[in-house]
Amino acid sequence: MYKIGVDIVNIERISKLNEYTIKRIFNKKEVEKASCITLDKSRAEFLAGRFAAKEALAKALGVGFTKLTPSEILITNLESGQPVVQLEGKTLETYPNLNIQVSISHDAPCAVAVVLIEEVNGKN
Repeated sequence: MYKIGVDIVNIERISKLNEYTIKRIFNKKEVEKASCITLDKSRAEFLAGRFAAKEALAKALGVGFTKLTPSEILITNLESGQPVVQLEGKTLETYPNLNIQVSISHDAPCAVAVVLIEEVNGKN
C-alpha cells in the first residue's frame, strides 16, 4: 500500500525560529549542515525544505507529529543531491518497515515537499 503526503512552508517563517526551536525540530546533523551555510536566506531555505519533508511524512502516515519526533527524522542527500529520509530512535522503532521517497523544492517565498511511503511486508 502506498501513502502520500505534501507540505508547503513559508521560508521567512523558518528564518524567524530561535535556536531552541531549531534544535527541537531538526536533527543534529541537519543543524550542523545548516550552520555551514553562510547566507541566512539559503540557511532558512534549506531548513524550510527539511521541515516541509518532515510534515509531509507525518501527513502521509496520518499521525501528524503526535507519534513522531521531528528531530528523529533526518533528511539528508545522496551524492547525486537526491534527498532521502532516515528515521532514528523511537520513530524508527514505531515505523521500522517503510520505504520512503521524498522530493523537495524551493522557490521563494516557499519550500514544498512530497513524500511517498510504501509499507514493506504490510507492516506499520
